Amino acid sequence: MNVRDGLFLIAGALGLGAALIGAIGAPRLDLAGDPVALVNGVAIPRAAHARAVAALAADSRNPVTPTRAADALERLIEEELLVQHGVSLGLVETDIAARRALVQSVLALALAQEAGREPDEATLRRFHRENAGYFASPAQFALTIVFIRAGADAAERAVAARRALLAGASSEGLGDAVAIPMPRGERSRAEWRTLIGENASKAASDLEPGQVTDAIPVQGGFYLARLDSFVAAPAPPYDEIAGQVRTEWERREGERAVLAYVARLRRAARIERRLAP
Repeated sequence: MNVRDGLFLIAGALGLGAALIGAIGAPRLDLAGDPVALVNGVAIPRAAHARAVAALAADSRNPVTPTRAADALERLIEEELLVQHGVSLGLVETDIAARRALVQSVLALALAQEAGREPDEATLRRFHRENAGYFASPAQFALTIVFIRAGADAAERAVAARRALLAGASSEGLGDAVAIPMPRGERSRAEWRTLIGENASKAASDLEPGQVTDAIPVQGGFYLARLDSFVAAPAPPYDEIAGQVRTEWERREGERAVLAYVARLRRAARIERRLAP
């Protein structure tokens, strides 16, 4: 696994989004001020944490909660641990680009040291068996859909339609016409999403056969959906997807290895968190 692949892997393992990477990559400034944390006696300035939180806020529609702000501090601490370890290995920290390169070098070393073992075929076949659901195609299900147009009597009609669907009735005569006729037979959730929307497809996918959703608001009215049948596709045989199995095994091994590497650095470090609750 090359350095670039390792970096992509670690970004996922440590939860470092692009905006947060940009924020925590800034050089340490104002170290004489009140730090947000000390890592082996090295201060993490509040300005760096503020930049990380601001980057999270700019990159997300959701508010930055105290928990997410605390997570941002943990990412800063992990970066500092990696930087310090990189310095101990003889690398030099200079500017933003060098700091990022330093972290990347340490992560590459972690991958080389921790994730270098080659899996034999027995290991990969066992991994395939134990993770069959991951390698299987998405489940498919058949639905009976009823659309109720918005109006003064919509709620009453929806209750009556739901009762009829629970009793096993077809959709004929229970609702109003839709522009696109609903298909028969099993479809993936992605296909149902294009037909009835995210909320209705999600609610329907959580049902047991024979169950009916509540009336789900959509543009112009409501959908009701009964789950008629459900088909979970088995995973393809190992021999058909051996390359895919190996790639996924290596990806997970890399994640495990790097998380273990950072955990060891944490255990050996003196970390003082000064983020106000």
